[in-house]
Amino acid sequence: MKNAGTVLMYNCSGEKFFKLKQIFAMLRLRMRPVEPECYHLPLGELAEGKREPGEAAEPVPEAMLVFCGVGQALLDQVLEVIRVANLPPIPLKAVLTDTNRSWDTRQLYAELMKEREAVAEQKAEKI
Repeated sequence: MKNAGTVLMYNCSGEKFFKLKQIFAMLRLRMRPVEPECYHLPLGELAEGKREPGEAAEPVPEAMLVFCGVGQALLDQVLEVIRVANLPPIPLKAVLTDTNRSWDTRQLYAELMKEREAVAEQKAEKI
């Protein structure tokens, strides 16, 4: 059975993420938990399963997902299934691209936080 893609998972352990892992397994997505000692590696290498532990970094403070090699149709399906399943929200999500594949975890997290702030500002302006 062919793998449908990979999901890099940050802070997605414990009981509250059990259902999420079941969904990923059902959709044949390979799950790769990323630990702080691997945050220095480029996202592209993490997606390929490379693990060269370095000095442990400060953990990302919340759950984060990076979808790697997942087509748009499957990504839409995954996000819809997560929404319908009423899982705890995971606002930090990204797709591996040519632009971010050389970034490390800290760079991705910083960019996602900038996006979050920009969206919050836009919403505040509309009020």
